[in-house]
Amino acid sequence: MGSMFGGGGKKAAEQARADSERARQIQQVANDQQLAQLNKSEVDAEASRRPSRGRRLFVTDASAGGLADKLGG
Repeated sequence: MGSMFGGGGKKAAEQARADSERARQIQQVANDQQLAQLNKSEVDAEASRRPSRGRRLFVTDASAGGLADKLGG
């Protein structure tokens, strides 16, 4: 009667624990792969990203080539 409700004893508990550990390991590997792919895509994007052309307009130091004084800053 106990096996009908999942009370299979020590062997079933060990099997459930082993299954749980295996699932945790698989999930950890999947997480690591996803993180590695995300990091790789960020590095690839940084390599192809061009610097902003209008950045110097907002520099407040006029000696740095900024035009902030002309823009009211």
